Amino acid sequence: RGFADSCVLPSVAKLILVHFYWQVSQILDRCKSNPSLLMSDALVQPPSSSRLVTSLQCGVCLQVVRRDYLLTLPCQHYFCTACWEQHCTVLVKDGTGVGISCMAQDCPLRMPEDFVLPLLQGEELKDKYRRYLFRDYIESHFRLQLCPGADCPIVIKVQEPRARRVQCSRCGEVFCFKCRQMYHAPTDCATIRKWLTKCADDSETANYISAHTKDCPKCNICIEKNGGCNHMVSGNFCWMCLGDWKSHGSEYYECSRYKENPDIVNQSQQAQAREALKKYLFYFERWENHNKSLQLEAQTYHRIQEKIQERVMNNLGTWIDWQYLHNAAKLLAKCRYTLQYTYPYAYYMESGQRKQLFEYQQAQLEAEIENLSWKVERADSYERGDLENQMHIAEQRRRTLLKDFHDT
Repeated sequence: RGFADSCVLPSVAKLILVHFYWQVSQILDRCKSNPSLLMSDALVQPPSSSRLVTSLQCGVCLQVVRRDYLLTLPCQHYFCTACWEQHCTVLVKDGTGVGISCMAQDCPLRMPEDFVLPLLQGEELKDKYRRYLFRDYIESHFRLQLCPGADCPIVIKVQEPRARRVQCSRCGEVFCFKCRQMYHAPTDCATIRKWLTKCADDSETANYISAHTKDCPKCNICIEKNGGCNHMVSGNFCWMCLGDWKSHGSEYYECSRYKENPDIVNQSQQAQAREALKKYLFYFERWENHNKSLQLEAQTYHRIQEKIQERVMNNLGTWIDWQYLHNAAKLLAKCRYTLQYTYPYAYYMESGQRKQLFEYQQAQLEAEIENLSWKVERADSYERGDLENQMHIAEQRRRTLLKDFHDT
């Protein structure tokens, strides 16, 4: 409605909305004060009047053609229909929607959809273009996101656009609204992007710690972790640091904290490089380990589901009676998922009192998650009240950490 008085076509209005991220009130204010500047800033109109066409020669193929075979945007750069068709076809096949612009060198003017569509041959190509336009319209809107699930057409709308956990109602995909990555609290979007890029770049360096096997510190036999819990029963040691499990008390879970070398700034560049790699591998190994634990505990969850089904079929209670086992496994996955994403957060965190507090809460959460994992994997050995109490403790640790270190 705001563009009606300025005689702006709907296709051009869409380009303006996309350019200004659908901030309608801001667009209307600018339209009232200086509509020409608004149009040029949105790349739908040149900043000043352009030359009138004096030639019947196409600016790309240099062929002389009839006047009605020459087309132009408001920039007055004239090209023949065949060149425009080829230009648009190539870009649409490459996945471009809103971003198709004038063919003239250094001319950024965008092509509205009613200019592009008649140039595309065949309904299949036109449908592709419409899908790319729809994608660009959604992705530019500050309150909308396309679900990143495979072939999922659902659009998620929120009242307040920020980094938050959203779940698709159609395919169940869980992701961060702001960056469309897997949800990553307490780590912010920029940090998780840096972390994932670093992990991809350094994947070969970290390959050796991605193996499923380690040597037992008691007998040196090669062992494999087959459950989510890091407490290795044979030998009673920790899978992560290979230390005695008895040292992993509830007061401070030592193997989750990286011990910085305070004198490293005074050492050689080679020593500093080795220390940087050592620090990265410390955090990467724990990040990767919790990811694998999540996969192994998903198998435990399916076993619990089968066990509940078997008991119900044998009249050993109802689904409601055994629901606490289902809830415990689901909560374990939620807590461990949060714990996994505390490691990129800690890796990029500056040393100081705040980091010490974070590492303390991280250690407390890790200890309670390992207790919960142990009890979920051995649920038949524990009373319902004991398991539910452990669930409550672990969830409280998780909530406390997110409350103190994540802007929810």
